[in-house]
Amino acid sequence: MKKVKTQSSRRLSRKWHRVLGMAAALPLLLLSISGLLLNHADSLGLHERMVSSRWVVHCYGQIPIGEPVMVEVGERTIVEWDRRIFMDTQELALSGRLVGAVGFKDQLAIALEEVIGIYDGHDELVLTLDELSLPKVPITGIDVVDQRLLVQSGSTWYLLSEDFFSAQETNQRDQAQKPKKLSQKALKELEDGIVQGFSIPLSRLIVDVHSGRLFGWPGWVITDLAALSLILLIILGLRLLPNRRS
Repeated sequence: MKKVKTQSSRRLSRKWHRVLGMAAALPLLLLSISGLLLNHADSLGLHERMVSSRWVVHCYGQIPIGEPVMVEVGERTIVEWDRRIFMDTQELALSGRLVGAVGFKDQLAIALEEVIGIYDGHDELVLTLDELSLPKVPITGIDVVDQRLLVQSGSTWYLLSEDFFSAQETNQRDQAQKPKKLSQKALKELEDGIVQGFSIPLSRLIVDVHSGRLFGWPGWVITDLAALSLILLIILGLRLLPNRRS
């Protein structure tokens, strides 16, 4: 009876050993290859090699979600996409909901709900107007008159001084320009610009593949399951060793 139970247990162990081996084969192969590459990252120059592709950009979540909107100022296009702000295809150091943009004195003012960024003719951010310097937030509109900024909050318009240190209420104006939907052609150009502007060292990509982080939570779950499968494979393998009697 004991011999029958032992044989049955060994058959069950052999079955699970085979199933786990097949299920974990690909993840373990990926872990092994990426681990070997990381061990020789310096000699292979993986830290210096930069990679950029649409697949990599999507894996790292660099393509925003939602519907982008834009305003045009002369030949410049200001885009807000999931609270990220772009001038043409260049991402700016601003974040928030786009309200509008105007040009004045060879400068460009980009208004978000909580802040206004002032850019010079070289696309450099020279001044940021926030709730401490603005008359009131949230901002609902922006315009320009006599080379001075007009800022709308609610239904009230404020005329900012030339040095932006003070503001006074002014007469009600017509509704300022509002952001509109980005065309498909402009959206494609923006996506291409994001792809071209994003690159990471190859070693970083391999590290994230090795840990599973590159693929989000499914990646690290699969990596953890592969590691657990390897532990079980070792345990089941030891059980399958032949019993030798002295």
